Amino acid sequence: MMYPLFETIAIENGVPQRLALHQRRYEQSLRQFYGQFPCKDLCIQNLSRIIQVSEALNATNHANLIRCRISYNYQECKVEYFPYQRRTYRSFTPIICDEIEYGLKLSNRELINALFAERGDNDEIIIIKHGKVTDCSIGNLIFRRNAQWFTSDTPLLAGTQRANLIAQNKIQVCEIRLEDLHQFEEIRVINALNGL
Repeated sequence: MMYPLFETIAIENGVPQRLALHQRRYEQSLRQFYGQFPCKDLCIQNLSRIIQVSEALNATNHANLIRCRISYNYQECKVEYFPYQRRTYRSFTPIICDEIEYGLKLSNRELINALFAERGDNDEIIIIKHGKVTDCSIGNLIFRRNAQWFTSDTPLLAGTQRANLIAQNKIQVCEIRLEDLHQFEEIRVINALNGL
């Protein structure tokens, strides 16, 4: 695959969001993915220089919320901009998959797409690995009990929005097992484009 890794960054009202967290993940992903090839010189770029806000606004007819996708490899990247409309997720179905690994934001999402196809009439899936809640197909999950929000301590991918909300003490990390799901009153999807 030409670009095995990617980042998704929200541009909201012309301002890229959580760039420092994305930059850190981008650099860690490059080093982890290509670390087994010491002969390759990693070309680590500054994401704030790659993202062209004026180009993003023009490409999306000045949308308020823009999905910026940066697909990359160890030498180069490709940047695309799309207008984004937030969705509401009302129904979730648990899908068990003990063999899934997604510690890096990989362009190859075949297994995730296959799991998502099993959702039936539901809006989204909850991926269960070894009995524990991980993520959904497009981000991390948060669960409300009374006025408190929780997120699983076993995400497939530790997202930037998740890290941001944890740092702000808006969500708490805990173990959430499949049999615990009935204890929560609400589930939400969080990712670069969907916050609390």
